[in-house]
This record gives sequence, C-alpha cells and structure tokens, in this order.
Amino acid sequence: MSTYVMSDIHGQYDAFMNMLKRIEFSDNDILYILGDAIDRGPSGIKILKTIMKMDNVKLFLGNHELLMIEGITNAEECETEGREDTEDLDLWLDECNGGAQTFADYNKCSAKKKAEIKIYLDNAIVAKKVKIDNRIYYLSHAYVVSKKFEAQIKFNEAIYKDTYQAVWQNIYDAAFVSKLKDKIFPNKKYTYVSGHIFTQRLDNVDEEGRGLVYKNKNFLGEYRVINIDCGMALRNKSSQLACMRLEDEEIFYEALDV
Repeated sequence: MSTYVMSDIHGQYDAFMNMLKRIEFSDNDILYILGDAIDRGPSGIKILKTIMKMDNVKLFLGNHELLMIEGITNAEECETEGREDTEDLDLWLDECNGGAQTFADYNKCSAKKKAEIKIYLDNAIVAKKVKIDNRIYYLSHAYVVSKKFEAQIKFNEAIYKDTYQAVWQNIYDAAFVSKLKDKIFPNKKYTYVSGHIFTQRLDNVDEEGRGLVYKNKNFLGEYRVINIDCGMALRNKSSQLACMRLEDEEIFYEALDV
C-alpha cells in the first residue's frame, strides 16, 4: 500500500489518468487530491465524476471547489428565490478563475448527478493529518485551519473563516507572514503539504522552465513545507502535474500535452 498526494489538476483529465498509470495506482493505494481538481482546463466535471467512483481517492476542498459551491448556490437562489445579484457566480465564471466550462458541464448533468456532486463537495476534506512512520503530514490546499482536530476536518464541519484561509491563503505573501509574526503553523514537527501557488511563481523550475515540487525544510527558518502545485493552471509548456508518494517522498511528474 502506498499513499499519494496530488494537487491542482485543473480539469486536465488526460494528465490525471496518465499519472495514475505512471504511479501504477491500485485498489490498495490511497490518493489525496489537495483541491482545485476543476476549472481552467476542459474536464473538471469529468474528473469529479471519475474520483467520486473511487473509494480510495479523497478530494480536498480547493479555492476553485469553493468558488463552484458558492457559484452554484448563487445561480440556484436566483432561479428559485428571486435573488438578483450574481456576484458569486460571476466571480467563478470570470476568466481569471476559469469556471465557465465546469459550470456548463455541470448544467448538462441530471438533477440526480447534480445533487450527488453537491453532496460530494460538501463532504470534501479541508485539512487532514496523515502519519507515515514517525512523520506527520498536514495536508490542505493552501494553509492550515485554526480549529484543532484529531485526524481531519471536512467542509461541512468547518467554520467559513477556517475554510477560507485553508483554501485561499498565500503562505508566501510577505504581508501575511509579518502579520502572524512568530507562529505561522501550529506545530514545527509536522510537514505541511499544499498546492495553490504554482511553483513557477517561486522560481522552482527545471532547465526547461517546467514547474518542480518545492521542498523547504527551513521555511521561515523553522517549518518543513512542500508545495506540489506545478502549474497546470497555466496551461502552457511549463505546466506539470506532480504526485508525491508519502512513504519515501518520491516525486512523479506528468507534463501537460500542449
């Protein structure tokens, strides 16, 4: 049995399936997808439908899944309750967030499938601790939650403030770091694994400019941080899907076919 983490697939179904083949993913393994499975790429709903059928694949909430939840709620309230503003929907569909194709494909689903997708997203994980041998990995899309928890906390269990910071916060933002001062993360012994900020922004690339997993055992001098978002959102030649096996931290890459 192996434990894998992946993040920020952004609707690239073929790359996702190729990665599962590359790691020889089996029914005995487990995969944690740390959010942003959808949007920008063409096949977000197809990815959701696929992983919903896989009991050993666990989806975390990313900022794009949160945008989807809020956008769909907005659209439904406009239709059924006479809500007039479409601010949440417009934000999701804005080109900068790239939710238009996801929304269009969602609207093609049956009422039953729409309900299943909403329930699935409502049960998405926000943060989780995974123990491998003597090391504890704290998994989330972007940042930690304030609430203490034992093993994991789901979207339908978290307060909105915690969800928002867990899926939106940029831990590399100097203003954020200075505001929190001396305690950025809750435990110096954990390894914090996230995505959200593609590693090209951190100048962590190979000789061909493709994003590489960012590992820093002395982040801000005290914390061990791993970023596995290698820029699928960019949809260009620098984009790679990364997957890490927690047992030995081996990294696997699948370059985006553009």
